[in-house]
Amino acid sequence: MNEKIFGNKTALLVLLQLYHHHEVHARGVATDLDVSLSPVQNQLDRFEQAGVLVSKKMGQTRIYTFNMKSPLTKPFKELVGIIYETLSREDHQELFPTRRKPRVKGKPVLIRKGT
Repeated sequence: MNEKIFGNKTALLVLLQLYHHHEVHARGVATDLDVSLSPVQNQLDRFEQAGVLVSKKMGQTRIYTFNMKSPLTKPFKELVGIIYETLSREDHQELFPTRRKPRVKGKPVLIRKGT
């Protein structure tokens, strides 16, 4: 249902990945979502052309983040945030299987019982 707001399901999934990780690259999103690279790149390019995202090159990789200088970004990001907060635990685990940042050295790993 929510994908209709953003045009299609890939667009919504890309934005949810960006909201969760704060910055993304196309191959990482495609891998996490188990989709081909081309539609992910197309969505990221479309959002960048609209001014909602900005990108920077790091070596051969283009990293995307929300463009906080655009007046459209704050309400757009809030809408994505509302959708993100309504995800079920199962959807959350399915959409965000990969830890992007290394664990802080010495931080204990919490094991939750009953999950």
